Amino acid sequence: MVTLKDLLVLAVVYIYVFAVIGIGEGLRRWRGMKPEFTRKMIHFFAGDAILFCPFFDMPQLIPIVPLTLGLLIFFTTPRSPIKSLRSMFEVMAREEDYSTGHIYGPFYYIVSVGVIVAAFALPFNATYWPLFTLGAFALFSMFYGDGLAAIIGLRWGKHRYTIRGNTRSLEGSLTVFAMSIVSAAITFTYYSYFGFWPSLGSLCPRILTAVLFGVPATLLLTVSFLYTPTYIELAAVTVVGSLLASIIEALSPRGIDNITLPLVLSPTFIILAYLVAPCYFILLQLPPLF
Repeated sequence: MVTLKDLLVLAVVYIYVFAVIGIGEGLRRWRGMKPEFTRKMIHFFAGDAILFCPFFDMPQLIPIVPLTLGLLIFFTTPRSPIKSLRSMFEVMAREEDYSTGHIYGPFYYIVSVGVIVAAFALPFNATYWPLFTLGAFALFSMFYGDGLAAIIGLRWGKHRYTIRGNTRSLEGSLTVFAMSIVSAAITFTYYSYFGFWPSLGSLCPRILTAVLFGVPATLLLTVSFLYTPTYIELAAVTVVGSLLASIIEALSPRGIDNITLPLVLSPTFIILAYLVAPCYFILLQLPPLF
């Protein structure tokens, strides 16, 4: 059931996203910033709205945000009769977007956010929502890794290489790798605080359910702690995932990496997490006791 808290958090998320876009537009007009700068600023900070996800009592409500924003971005064109939509286009458009009339990069960006949020929040009555950390890791790799790689590559990328017609720089690829590690540190630390994986916090109400059905609490707690990922295992997931992120970014055509990077990384992280802590997935299937 939707609560007042859900509606308030939902309002805060919309305010935050539009504030980021508004600041980008303000900088473009006030300081004469190029669209490339403001677009990258939005790429960096708009997605940070997923940090509000743990505050929702009903996660099934969250996909509404990327759905509505995706529709808004799709209809943002330089020929729109609505002035604010024309301004938004100028804030986020690449040069080639003027020929197509759509800002496909930001559209793919918000589609990826929507798909990943929905994949964790909707199926099986949000049973696997505590694993959203893994989806957030993939998204932040796109927000920060891909976002900064383009800047580093264009300004300081001296060692260039081309794969399947896509030209990248070694400096840019290393930036994706480094920022993906930063993304892992942010997501694992932040979401664990709210009980998401790799924390055991979300399992406590489920363990109480099992106890009521006669399963010894000591046994459950022992199994849970034995399968809690160690720092070494988390580091392994981080390094493998970050390396994969840099490879995907290098192989993806320009703009398409907003789709390929998070949508390939997220299921990969789930597989790695399952190998590290299989019992966590099993315990999540128990109904929580409140």
